[in-house]
Amino acid sequence: MQNKNDQTFLSPSISLDGELWVKDKAVVNCHFHGKIRVDGKLEILSGAVIEGEVYAQAIEIDAGATINGKIVIGKRNLNS
Repeated sequence: MQNKNDQTFLSPSISLDGELWVKDKAVVNCHFHGKIRVDGKLEILSGAVIEGEVYAQAIEIDAGATINGKIVIGKRNLNS
């Protein structure tokens, strides 16, 4: 995981299980199991596999990404 210029990047070389809460922007390109909350924009790259819950104000999903779970888009829903 790398945090640079208010952006959190989860690289394909890692696998995470748990909860992640990011203030500004997150880019996911790994296997993630759990809950992701992003107060800003979430980018899910083509190599990502997400199993669980995703909450973000805005989401961009590349072709090839896999999401198995719940997606909630919108600022007022981030605290769910």
